[in-house]
Amino acid sequence: MGFDMTPMIDVVLQLIIFFMYTTQFSQVVRSEVELPLETGEEEAVEQTDEIIIDVRADSTYLVAGVETSLDDVIAMVRAEVEASVDEPVRVLVRADKTAPARPLNELAERLALAGVKSWRLGTERPRGAPEAEGTP
Repeated sequence: MGFDMTPMIDVVLQLIIFFMYTTQFSQVVRSEVELPLETGEEEAVEQTDEIIIDVRADSTYLVAGVETSLDDVIAMVRAEVEASVDEPVRVLVRADKTAPARPLNELAERLALAGVKSWRLGTERPRGAPEAEGTP
């Protein structure tokens, strides 16, 4: 009696295809934004259930890699706020460091009006910046 390896090979190939696809999809969703250089929080927090809004240098807004008007961005955020009664909506704003302040200020004002209590601004840690205290 022999052991049939065909089903196991099929499963492994399916897993490889799945992981390759999801890795590529996560790269497509992220747009190229030149973030400001700041040390930011001591711990990098990456949350998968947050809304990520990119503000590009040409003052356009992107959500999930798709160019979106400010009204549509706020409509999406407002729908999330209404749907999540128990937990606050998490919003990460990734503003290009060469973008004018006006679109970021407008976004901040509209997020507050939509019911977002706090949001985070994405930054990039400068090279050679000290790590969190207590680490070598």
